Amino acid sequence: MSLLMDELYYALIGGPHPDRWPEYLEENPVQAHGMYCFREGVRLGLLLAVEAFSPEVGE
Repeated sequence: MSLLMDELYYALIGGPHPDRWPEYLEENPVQAHGMYCFREGVRLGLLLAVEAFSPEVGE
């Protein structure tokens, strides 16, 4: 990956956080961390979309 992508990943996602994983994936840490990263990516994307379109909504 690029240096920028690495920095963004570690700033926004960071290392594994077992306390944030779904309970049904406790025995599969690779999939659990992947699901956590995916969920955070979707959440950040939606927040960016809301911010990008909010000026248009207010007009």
